[in-house]
Amino acid sequence: MFALLPYLAALGLSVALLVAGAVWNGAWDFASLVWMALVVAGLDHVLPEHGPAPDGRAAKALTIGLAAVHVPLLALSVWTLAGSGPWPNWLAYFAASGLFFGQIMNSNAHELIHAGGRIRRAMGRWIYVTLLFGHQTTAHPGVHHVHVATPEDPNTARYGESWWRFCFRAWHGSFWKGLAVEKARQRRRGRAGWHWRNPYWIYVGGGGLCLGAAGLWLGWAGVAAYVALCLLAQSQLLITDYVLHYGMRRAWLGERYEPVGARHSWNAPHLVTNLLTLHAPRHSDHHAHPSRGFEALEIGADAPQLPYSLPVMVSFALWPWWWRRVMHPRVDALAARPMSTPAADPEPLCA
Repeated sequence: MFALLPYLAALGLSVALLVAGAVWNGAWDFASLVWMALVVAGLDHVLPEHGPAPDGRAAKALTIGLAAVHVPLLALSVWTLAGSGPWPNWLAYFAASGLFFGQIMNSNAHELIHAGGRIRRAMGRWIYVTLLFGHQTTAHPGVHHVHVATPEDPNTARYGESWWRFCFRAWHGSFWKGLAVEKARQRRRGRAGWHWRNPYWIYVGGGGLCLGAAGLWLGWAGVAAYVALCLLAQSQLLITDYVLHYGMRRAWLGERYEPVGARHSWNAPHLVTNLLTLHAPRHSDHHAHPSRGFEALEIGADAPQLPYSLPVMVSFALWPWWWRRVMHPRVDALAARPMSTPAADPEPLCA
């Protein structure tokens, strides 16, 4: 239980500040943004890098509890953004809520879609659906994990590719490649590709229902606020992929690509970001063991590490010249490093 307390403190504060901004306005509109954009990055670079991890049961309860507050908190944020108020306050709350849903809730949904059990996977799927990003439920395990660090993966940034160019390519590519995966699954089961059991009906239809609910509740202002918030949250998910796989490439062995290894993901050990994102920056281990819970992920000695914490690197990614200045020497050095013996094939992905 003691190991769970830092997660509860960091995540609980993030939720509380977002609620405070919606209820009390004023300076509280800025408090959540200051916490997630500045304080977290500062704490990452002064606190110890590793702490005790919760046990599997506590970790499972944490992900379920965080999923339970998703819809009420999303509705509260949309309601707040659909209202009127000073534009600096609106922008601050918009940025803070986009960071929360794009970094924290996305990380939780990511954890849930990899989890065992239909209920937890369904919770992750519906978090993505309500963020108008339902196809991530298929595209992440079915495309990204299979093709990571190859040209076939739309979510692996190419060497020299800017974040702004990557963002559209990754969203567009993951949607259509995920759809191809699901249609192929239906055909393997003797059904038409667009059979009603194809989950893309849920991804698209569920998103449409959410938009309709926002319109009925808050009118066009609600629809605009909801779409804007979802787009910002989606961009946060994609920029994390950009940072954690930038410039990575698996070698072509003649008939197939080399197995996924530690050298195909960037990692970051910083404490507070790992608490908030459920160890998403321990990325090499996640790709090697996608069904392993966040509490069990580690950063191996041979895993490439980012020079700064994830929030700092995400900020760098918005400025292509500065990003290349920071990352290209590290990508080049990694490419020149002799390859270690490939590990055993990674664990199978969740169905």
